[in-house]
Amino acid sequence: MSKRIGAVVIIVLALALGGAALAQEVQEQPLVNLFLFESSIRDALSEISLQTGVNIIPDSTVSGRVTVDLQDVPLEQALRIILIGGGYSFRKIDDFYFVGLPDPRSITFRELADTQIVVLQHVTAGEIMSALPSFLASYVKGEREGSVLTITAPPGELERILELVETLDVAQRQVEIQVIVTEISTKALKELGLNLFEAVFGAGETFNENWTAKLGLQNNIFSLETNILGNILLNLKALEEAQAASIHADPRVLVSDGQSAELFVGDRQILLLADSNDKATRLERVEVGMHLKVTPRIIGDEIVLAIAPEMSHFVSESKSSLVVKQSSVSTTVRLKDGQTAVLAGMTLQEEGDQTRKVPILGDIPIIRWLFRSDAERAAEKELLIFVTPVIQ
Repeated sequence: MSKRIGAVVIIVLALALGGAALAQEVQEQPLVNLFLFESSIRDALSEISLQTGVNIIPDSTVSGRVTVDLQDVPLEQALRIILIGGGYSFRKIDDFYFVGLPDPRSITFRELADTQIVVLQHVTAGEIMSALPSFLASYVKGEREGSVLTITAPPGELERILELVETLDVAQRQVEIQVIVTEISTKALKELGLNLFEAVFGAGETFNENWTAKLGLQNNIFSLETNILGNILLNLKALEEAQAASIHADPRVLVSDGQSAELFVGDRQILLLADSNDKATRLERVEVGMHLKVTPRIIGDEIVLAIAPEMSHFVSESKSSLVVKQSSVSTTVRLKDGQTAVLAGMTLQEEGDQTRKVPILGDIPIIRWLFRSDAERAAEKELLIFVTPVIQ
């Protein structure tokens, strides 16, 4: 207990001594008594210099007029009052004050400014410079993709910039994004309807590890909040076993706030294409499948999620002319932490030939048609994309 009391006493004494030193410094400054009406700033500085005996040197940029009434005002405070309207700054050098415009393009700027190097820990120099207000940005230099800032500014602006840099140079929050990409038979989807998204459980049943539930009583209303993504995944896997659905991807990716994550599910093929005119050939890469770009941005405890899927597939691989069909959509949704966004409405059409035959007999010439059947097959599938962001 005595140690704590001793520490408190030391802190109080330090504050008292610091305050006393500051008060003594202010008291040591000469006092200014001055009344001016629409007078030149340069004349005002000359009058203060004559009254206080302190040399005040303005540079060639100092101009303008001022009206003030100063009574027993410390010298530096009087200088701030007179100069603030013109945007001028001052600095004490040895035993005199230098006054000028704090503009980096001025030849006397170096006499008014200090320089400090700042090494950033979590953001780039470009992000800091973009976030600074325009009247401070001219004091800061650095490579946009680098991590080093060079700040050259008058003491007051330098301190303000350092405070802003400290506020901005923080670790970005991250978002874990879970994506389920599946193709489901249009017929099965119509038959199931909303049953695909239902989560059913009873007393004594355990929850799936991929989703959470929260029970509560608020305003006399019994509520259940749940993320049913795990249950949807179970339903989709059941459809997959029945060959009515196909799950292409179930990844989880960690991305920084405001950055983009991209996912591609499909085939990348190198095709040898021939030109019928000059009989020349060329290689061309063709990507067929689903490309998804997701960009989360955290706002408070919610997530604004930009989702841009693009689907491509061959219209018919059996045709001599290769045709690729593409479908794309983009949207932005606002979700709470852990909620799931569902994108639907992208229909895929499949065409092909199906042959059924009796082994051996179905291959014998002339009589094979008695033991085999050929049919054209056409089917529609819906592409469903489930995206769930979780703030880490």
